[in-house]
Amino acid sequence: MLVVEEAVLLVLLHGVILCAVLPAIISGSTFFRMADFPFQYAVKFICISNIPGTSQTTTSFLPGAYQTAVNIHNPNDEDVRFRIKLASSIEISEFLIDGLKPDGAGHVDCSSIPKFGVHPIHGFEGFLVIESTKSLDVVAVYTAGAVGGPVASIDVEYVRERVLG
Repeated sequence: MLVVEEAVLLVLLHGVILCAVLPAIISGSTFFRMADFPFQYAVKFICISNIPGTSQTTTSFLPGAYQTAVNIHNPNDEDVRFRIKLASSIEISEFLIDGLKPDGAGHVDCSSIPKFGVHPIHGFEGFLVIESTKSLDVVAVYTAGAVGGPVASIDVEYVRERVLG
């Protein structure tokens, strides 16, 4: 009976260790808690073409091609760490960890989708979620046009910051 109890204790101990270490493995061997990223930005992220009469038909959008580019700027005088993920009704990616130097800028656009490990078949419609250690400037640029044609419209939106916790 003692051997069984020791085995159960050993399994429980390994489970506790795995639960503590697994988030660090997933985030690139650096453990981050939600509290480490108190600022959040939820950006509508659209990378899709609606082509009626094909398998790329959707009722969510008028016929055309739609793309999003998100610009991220660090207005602070020190480095900022942030993590980003894609979330849709079909799939949610793991967070990717990144950072910006003071006054540095970066961007995420439709060509970035494969980095997140999601596998959209006919495009992506959902959110780019950004969580950061300090306040950021986040701007979304939305373009639309006929499939294969020039840009017919452009919209620039400043993304509202949410403080978590």
